[in-house]
Amino acid sequence: TELRDLYAPDHVTIASSQVRYGGAILDTVVDEVRLVSTGARMVREYIRHDAAVAVLAVREGTGGDEVLLIRQYRHPVRSLLWEIPAGLMDIEGEEAAVSAARELREETDMVAASLRPLVKFWTSPGCSDELIQVFLAEDLREAEEAFVRDDEEAEIEKRWFPLDDVVAAILAGQLASPSLVNGVLAYLAAK
Repeated sequence: TELRDLYAPDHVTIASSQVRYGGAILDTVVDEVRLVSTGARMVREYIRHDAAVAVLAVREGTGGDEVLLIRQYRHPVRSLLWEIPAGLMDIEGEEAAVSAARELREETDMVAASLRPLVKFWTSPGCSDELIQVFLAEDLREAEEAFVRDDEEAEIEKRWFPLDDVVAAILAGQLASPSLVNGVLAYLAAK
C-alpha cells in the first residue's frame, strides 16, 4: 500500500443529501450514506467550505530565520490568534499561488519574489471538506501601497518573530492556528 491519501468517492453511495444551511463561504450538509464494502448505513453531517490558502513568509534575521505573523480575532474560538496570512480561494478560476500572493498582500502589505507550495491539509476532515494549501514566501518587500482593510482585518497586527521562538511556542501549546502549526513544522522538516 502506498503511503498517500486516496480519493475514493465510490467508497460510499449517497442515498440522500440535504443542504441544511447555505452561507456565503460554507454550507452545512447532511448526507445519508451506505458503505459499499459492508452495506452499513449512516448519517454524516459536515461543512462544505471553500478551499483556502495560507502563506508562511520567511526572512533571514540577525539570529536566524524569522517568520511574519499576524494577530487577528477569531470569533468561533473567542481568541486573538497569532497566524500566518491566509484566506479563501473565492475568486473564480484563480490559481492557488495567485490567491496566496493576494492574501499576503492584503493582510501584510508584503510582496514575495519567491512563492512555492509547502504543505496542504484538511482542516478537520471528520466534519469539514476545507482544504488549505500553505505556500512559502521568500525574498519579501513592502508593497508600494498599503491595502485598505475593514471589519476585524482593520485591527490586524503584523510582526516578525524568530522561527525558534515560534517553534517553541507551538510545541508548548501556546499557538494553535492550524495553518501556522502546519506551515512552520513543514518548513522545519523541509529545511
